Amino acid sequence: MLSEEHINFLQSKDYFLLKQEVDNQLNSILYALQQNILNCWQSCEEWNLPVGISKTPGKIIKGYNHNNFPYQVFDFPSIFEKKNIFTFRVVVWYGNFFSINLILTKKFKDLYKNNPERFLDSQTQLLKSENIWETDTSSLQSIPMHIDYMNEISAYFEKSESIRLFRRFNMNQINDIHRLTLEYFNDWFAN
Repeated sequence: MLSEEHINFLQSKDYFLLKQEVDNQLNSILYALQQNILNCWQSCEEWNLPVGISKTPGKIIKGYNHNNFPYQVFDFPSIFEKKNIFTFRVVVWYGNFFSINLILTKKFKDLYKNNPERFLDSQTQLLKSENIWETDTSSLQSIPMHIDYMNEISAYFEKSESIRLFRRFNMNQINDIHRLTLEYFNDWFAN
C-alpha cells in the first residue's frame, strides 16, 4: 500500500517536470563540453594522445537506474577496440557526484606506463581494482596520484592490464564542469 507521501509524490507533476528540465539542460551542457574539448584539442598541434583517435564527439548516454540513481556519461575522445580501450570519460551521477576519468587497457595503458608522472595531481586517484567500469568508486581502493606514492603507482601501472584514473567532484561544482574537465584534459594530454 502506498503512503500518503507516495501518493502526493505521484500526483505532483513538479518533480517529473523538473527532472526532465534538468536532464535536458545537463545533456546540452555535456554536448557543449565535448565541443569545447574538441576546440581545445584542435587549438594545439601536439598532444599526448593515441594515434588514430577519432575527433568526432560521441553520443551522451543516459541511464535511469545505476544503484537507484540516473546518470549521463560520455566517452570523448575514445577508442574502443576489442581488448584495447582508451577513453576520457565524464560521468554525472545524479544524487552523488560527477567525475572525470581516464580508462586505459592493454596497448593504450602501455603508452603511458613509463610516464605515470604526467598524471600526478593531489586530487586524482588511481583505482586499485580490475573493475574499471564501476561508477561508484567510494568503496573501492585507490592510490592518490601524488609523488609520495610514485613507487606504488609505477608498480601498478607495470603489473595491471587496465588503469583507471579518476577525479570526483561534488555536485555543487557542476557549474564548473567545463573548466574542470578542460583543465584535466590539458594536464593529462598536452605536451
